[in-house]
Amino acid sequence: MKAALRTSLRRVFGPDWSLGAEHAAAFDIATHLKADWGGRVIGLPLTVLALWIVHPAIALAWCFLILQNEWVERRFAFHQRLDTPFGRCQLLILILHRTCGTVFWVFAGLVFMAEGSSHRLLGLTLLIGVMLHVSLVYNASRIQTLATGIPCLLGFIAATVITLFDPILTLNHKFITIFAIIAIFGYMMTATVQNLKIRDRLKNLVSEKTQLAAEDPLTGLQNRRSFVDLVAAQKSTGRPLILVFIDLDRFKPLNDQYGHAVGDQVLREIGQRLIEQPDMLGAARFGGDEFAALFAAPADAHTTHSQMRALHNSLTAPIQYVSWDVSVGASIGWVRAGGDSTSVSEVLHSADVAMRRAKVEHLGLVEFDPVTDQAALASSAIEIAFRHALAKGRIRPALQPIVSVSSGQIVTMELLARWPDSGFPRDPGPQDFIPIAERLGLLNDMLWSTLHQALPTLAGSSWSLAINVSPSQLTSQHFLRKLSGVIAQHGIPPQRIELEITEQVAFRNVMENCAVLDQARALGLRVVLDDFGAGYSSLAMLDRLPLDKIKLDRAFVGELRDRAVTQKILKATMSLAHELGISCTVEGIENAETAALVASFGCDHMQGYWVGMPDLVEPRQHLLDLAS
Repeated sequence: MKAALRTSLRRVFGPDWSLGAEHAAAFDIATHLKADWGGRVIGLPLTVLALWIVHPAIALAWCFLILQNEWVERRFAFHQRLDTPFGRCQLLILILHRTCGTVFWVFAGLVFMAEGSSHRLLGLTLLIGVMLHVSLVYNASRIQTLATGIPCLLGFIAATVITLFDPILTLNHKFITIFAIIAIFGYMMTATVQNLKIRDRLKNLVSEKTQLAAEDPLTGLQNRRSFVDLVAAQKSTGRPLILVFIDLDRFKPLNDQYGHAVGDQVLREIGQRLIEQPDMLGAARFGGDEFAALFAAPADAHTTHSQMRALHNSLTAPIQYVSWDVSVGASIGWVRAGGDSTSVSEVLHSADVAMRRAKVEHLGLVEFDPVTDQAALASSAIEIAFRHALAKGRIRPALQPIVSVSSGQIVTMELLARWPDSGFPRDPGPQDFIPIAERLGLLNDMLWSTLHQALPTLAGSSWSLAINVSPSQLTSQHFLRKLSGVIAQHGIPPQRIELEITEQVAFRNVMENCAVLDQARALGLRVVLDDFGAGYSSLAMLDRLPLDKIKLDRAFVGELRDRAVTQKILKATMSLAHELGISCTVEGIENAETAALVASFGCDHMQGYWVGMPDLVEPRQHLLDLAS
């Protein structure tokens, strides 16, 4: 019975009609009626006044009815929450109530029409106004449009009959008036139908755009934003969940070898296999060859592991394309998520960390382990905090002295970066955040920030300032120009700036790097080879690179007193450097005995904790402003 009624209603109102759509339309109409409240309040007393002139008794009765109708509408539509579900009975009452309101207004128009020629125009105006109201306000609901359109139709028919039998009008006047009534009604009906069609088109367009905004166009899966919303909604229910992150292996080589058509087919097939998984609540493509899925968690851990293995087997099974099979691997990381206090972002991040461990270690399938994955989580937390700290000027410069062996005076300060008061149990050291800065492309930002804070300390002294420069910075097109601008801004001559480079410069793009170093020296900057002897240092570098100084690595002085061979190497290296016109600095001086020994070998400068510890430069607000 219900199915037959629903079928009949859809024949009348269209195949896409539903009771849920009528609920939504009821709320939409209430919004329009609320906006139209002022116009109805103004029209009500004017209509009552006009009716009073014609028929006082009818005016009083009509006023009572329409006031009651408006009061009920306001109470039902505005004070009651139409955005909460209500039953079919309440919806039917609301439709009948609004239809009664239309009947009252149509009745008022017919009263004026029946009164005679002097009031016919006013009556027709009311009928047109009611029809406009139906066309513009009630078109959100197909049932309401039909229910309120019928009284309007009957009202125009009655107006035609009244005009036809008016004894005062001549035949020509009757013909003109009836033609006008029919034309107006026809036009209003056409406008109503057009409004309904336009509204349906807009609704379909909005629905289509909403769908496109929420899904991946290639696979039809959800996109990242809609998937995150799904995870948040499911997590709020408190039910146990399994969140899975997937990264395809060997996808790029496959794409390069067979072309994008094959790659797209693989992605579509992976998406389809995800959708077909049992207990799957939603799946998404995050971009490229990365996917995510959300599952209802099985009751026991053994079933969960079996489910994840089945998922991995399904995704890695060969995929048929035309007449041959292609296959890709899959690195899967998954995490249990339930009604605990863990945020959605933390759950997503945990699954991502597990997936990346599976990929790096070639494990295929990995469950997130807080102990095993703690290092990755800590690194990610440092990375997030580092961005904020750098932007706020909380990455501070520290200066470590380098002294002259002959005079014992400070000749250079090495610029180092520190992160005090980081908020972590242990403040991250340079070994923690400098690789992050390089990976994020923030090395230059960190250098400019610390430089702006450190350069003023050179005022009134004869020190030079040594800054560490990575190979990627050195070969950057704008690096030297920017560096020259920064030191000029503080009035420091370029001769007081030393660029400390590593031996990697000698093994990567030698010709290009040498050209850049020649350019730096032409600008007045001095070039220092840092950590000499720490890796694959070759004496040939002393000839190939345009150097002013070398810094011998601390590895030379660790056990210098007891190692005669090391002493000879150190002494020979210093002698060769001096022959080439290059001065020598020895790092890692930890005690007076080592300092005296390297001084006897002929080194020019010394650096180490015995010489002086790195000291933070006190921040100055205007310097922090410059850095930003």
